[in-house]
Amino acid sequence: MRMNKGEIPKPYQYEGMSQYRPPLCFELVGKTFELVMDSGFDYELTFTGKRTLSYGEIGKEKREFTYDCLKADDDTYFVNFEVDGAVPRAGQTFILDMEQSLVTACYVTVGQNPKFPKMCESHFTFGAIRKEDGTLNHLRHGYTDDMVGRAINWQYGTLSVVHVYASERYYRLTTTPAALERVKREDPEVYKIISENNKQRIYEEPCNMIKVKDGMYIFEANEVMGNRERGSGNDLLFLMNLGRMHDVGRSFGHNSEGNPENYTYGAFGEYYDAWDLIEKKSTEFIR
Repeated sequence: MRMNKGEIPKPYQYEGMSQYRPPLCFELVGKTFELVMDSGFDYELTFTGKRTLSYGEIGKEKREFTYDCLKADDDTYFVNFEVDGAVPRAGQTFILDMEQSLVTACYVTVGQNPKFPKMCESHFTFGAIRKEDGTLNHLRHGYTDDMVGRAINWQYGTLSVVHVYASERYYRLTTTPAALERVKREDPEVYKIISENNKQRIYEEPCNMIKVKDGMYIFEANEVMGNRERGSGNDLLFLMNLGRMHDVGRSFGHNSEGNPENYTYGAFGEYYDAWDLIEKKSTEFIR
């Protein structure tokens, strides 16, 4: 492709929001954790290399996977990998809370809905990390409504998106006037679609909100409504540090071209006044 002088080349391969990801964390290399889950099963998680880990039920054969690890603070790690060969296709994410010796696991699958084969389904399990002295914390991360009534403008590089936490069970998606004006200037067709959709209804999706500790939350959003409308929609998982106003996360599902994706990302945020949107009656959910 011929380029103009001074023009910066764009990557040939679509990278999604992974191009805005903070540096991967390798601090867990060489460490092993025993995860005692409330499902009744105990697992061993060993970080064998910077990008490889061994994982499986204790007493059974372990498998090796390629993983990403990101940090939300000094003691909280976000670990994500594809479960190679799983049928239906699956991804596994762990939030390892070393400060409290607690763990939350999210197992997500795609391809189980016969009408919407690209729709995802997530499953959360809580548990504890066995301490060096053999003891376990009896507390757990848990579902919360702490975030209800808040809105945050998350900045992924040049992409700006506002998450409006309208309920403990669903969220709304919007954008700032400045971001919308940029879309209008750079892509009038997309701006027209957004404007028409905004007139018809509020864009909402189901979600889960989990408290890890003060100022640290897990936010999971499954694009169910988007899947029904366009035939595909990802499961998005965020670990938000509201003290430092940044998050790390992953997107599992399919990209715009229909190819499988499971990548990690990160963003910085600031609180946003979205009371006008919060107070509107839901167009998707009965409360």
